[in-house]
Amino acid sequence: MTGSNERLTQIESLLQQFVAASTQSKAESDERMRRIEQRLEQSATESDERMRRIEQSAIESNARLTRIEQIVESNNRFLESFSRDLRQYTETMHNLATRMDGIIASANQDRQETNSRLSAIQRQTGTIAKHLGVEGSDRA
Repeated sequence: MTGSNERLTQIESLLQQFVAASTQSKAESDERMRRIEQRLEQSATESDERMRRIEQSAIESNARLTRIEQIVESNNRFLESFSRDLRQYTETMHNLATRMDGIIASANQDRQETNSRLSAIQRQTGTIAKHLGVEGSDRA
C-alpha cells in the first residue's frame, strides 16, 4: 500500500501543480482580458471623441458654407443692381451725347448763319462807305 499511497501523493502533487498552473494561467488570462477591455474602452472613448470633433467640424463647415452662400447671393444682387445702374448710366450718357451733338450742330448752323449775315453786313457797310467816300481806316 505504500506504493499506492506514494502514487496517490504523486498524483495529488501533480494535480495541485496543475491546479496552481491553471489558476495562474487563468489569472494571467484574466489580466490580459482586463487590459484588452481597458484598451477597447479607451479606443471607444477616443473614437467617440474623434467622431464628436468631426461632427462639430461638419457643423462649423456647414455654417461657413451657409455664410458664404449668403455673401455670394448678396454680391450677386449687388452686381445685378450695379449692372442695371451702369446700363442706365451708359444709356443716359449716350442720350446726352446725342443731344449735345444736336446742340453743337444747331450752334454751328447758327454760327454759319451769323457769319453769313455779318459778311453781308460788312459788304453792305463797305459799299456804303465807298459810296460816301469814306474808306475804312479802322478796317484792317
